[in-house]
Formats: sequence, C-alpha cells, structure tokens
Amino acid sequence: MNRLARSLASRSCAVTRGERMLRGVVAVFLGAVAMSTLDNPWCAIPAGVCATFLAIGAITGWCPPDLFSRAATTTAPNVLGYPEARRDLLG
Repeated sequence: MNRLARSLASRSCAVTRGERMLRGVVAVFLGAVAMSTLDNPWCAIPAGVCATFLAIGAITGWCPPDLFSRAATTTAPNVLGYPEARRDLLG
C-alpha cells in the first residue's frame, strides 16, 4: 500500500457500503439542485460544495469533518515520577 492510500485509509470514516451509496445518491441530488439554481449563487455555491464533499466521501470513504480534526500530539514524559495512565500501573 502506498503512502497516499495509507493516509486516506487512516482518515476514513469506516462507513458501510449502504451509507456510501446513500452519500452518492444525495451528492447527485445536491448536484442537480446546484445546477438548477445557477442564477442564485448564494444557493448554488454551497449546494455544489456540499455535493462535491459528499461525492468524495462516497467514493473514497473519507469524511469532510476530518478536515477539522486535530492530529494527536505527543506529550513529554512525566518528569515528576507519578505513574501515568499510558503505562501499566501494576506491571
């Protein structure tokens, strides 16, 4: 598996096939709404953006809310010597 595939797989929503098909249907519907309202950009642009994100999510399994999630940061080891929850306390 190449680096791109691994990064996409790590950011997937893990949705079922039915949910991805439903996203695809909704993306087609929103795309049609965006195309039919081209004379009203305040409606067509958000509908087109949402349709694009839903289509990408339907094809790849990626979730648009992943754009706003933060990566886990590593913390410095405990310098005071108290046991941490990340280690085995009884071992």
